[in-house]
Amino acid sequence: MNIKLSAAALRCRVSAQELQVLLSSRAIALELELPRNHHFRVDIKPSLVGGWKLDSDPTGLWLSIPHHELESLSRTLPSRKGLEHAFDLASGGVVRVEFEVDVRER
Repeated sequence: MNIKLSAAALRCRVSAQELQVLLSSRAIALELELPRNHHFRVDIKPSLVGGWKLDSDPTGLWLSIPHHELESLSRTLPSRKGLEHAFDLASGGVVRVEFEVDVRER
């Protein structure tokens, strides 16, 4: 999994194998070890009930994506087009989350 953070956006790019893990109703994670024994973790899990959800705290991000949207995405592969969702912020702004599957052959 690769994560890219930019102003008002979060992009998650996963491998085809990681997508298969999500489709089997299991979560995937990326953990970054930081100085002074700290870690930052990004968890992505499929949501069987409910919509998109994004939570965070100083130790990481937790993203839930509806399982049916992951299934729909898998049927369109190989395609560079992924999923996108916008979350409203308390400041009145929006943070956009993009979820893509890396379709390049390795």
